[in-house]
Formats: sequence, C-alpha cells, structure tokens
Amino acid sequence: MKVLGIRTAPKQLRFALLDSDGTNIVFLNQNAEHIIKVPAGVTEVEDIIHWQKSEVDRILRQNQDIDLVAIKTSEYARSDTKSTRLASYLDAAVLLASKDANIPVCTRLYSQIGAKRTDVKERAESKVGSTDKYWNEQIADAIMVAWALRGGI
Repeated sequence: MKVLGIRTAPKQLRFALLDSDGTNIVFLNQNAEHIIKVPAGVTEVEDIIHWQKSEVDRILRQNQDIDLVAIKTSEYARSDTKSTRLASYLDAAVLLASKDANIPVCTRLYSQIGAKRTDVKERAESKVGSTDKYWNEQIADAIMVAWALRGGI
C-alpha cells in the first residue's frame, strides 16, 4: 500500500510517500522532492491555496499508484489566527485534490498518529530515517501520519 502523508504550512508543503508491503516500509522520496516552497511572488491567500492544490494535483499525477492520502492537521487551539485559518484552507485544498483524483483521504491529529510535536522527529526517524536536507517537524509529521495509516483507513 502506498500512502502519501502531507503536512501543510503557510510557506511550504511537506510530503512523504511511504510504500508498505505489510512487512517492510520504504520512504520513497526520502532523498528526492519532499518540500515545495510557496513561490516568492505568491502572497494572496487565494493564490497560495490555488498554487498548493496545483502542486498536490501534480504529485498525485506523478504517483498514480497512491492508495491513500493522509493529512496531519493542525491541533485544535482556543484562538483562531490568520495562520491557523490558512492552514485549514490548505488542508481543504489537499482534501479537494484527493477527491478530484478519486483517492481516499483522511486527517489525523498527533494523538491519532502516536506522536507529539516534541518527539515527532525522533519517532519518524526511528521508523524510516530522516531526510538529507530540510529535516524538521513538518516532514516528520508527514511521515508519521503516513506511517499511522499504512494499513488503510
């Protein structure tokens, strides 16, 4: 089963492609493209959302054997900010792209993926290793949400 794990952020999109045969798990894009930064000239909310959906569409077109898309969503908070709203919009763009591609999609919080923000990097690295570049909590989130759902919904 191939799972695309995604973690959106206002300035970048992080994604991990994990392939599982039931016993072994391979981080397919570990040392390939796993970060896509919002272009400098793209600043309006609607343009960022459109850009990201286009990028997710491209990832799905290039990997037509994806069985499931898993999104690590932002944790619930008491206050709503411009940044948290944009994160929700970006998650919605991934939901829409997955629906357009006819691929099942689900969202998960830290409590549902067996990690916390404080230990997600260590947990992801222990499961599949780290990336050579740009290793941070966002790519670890993408890995852990894909790991958690590697057996399906």
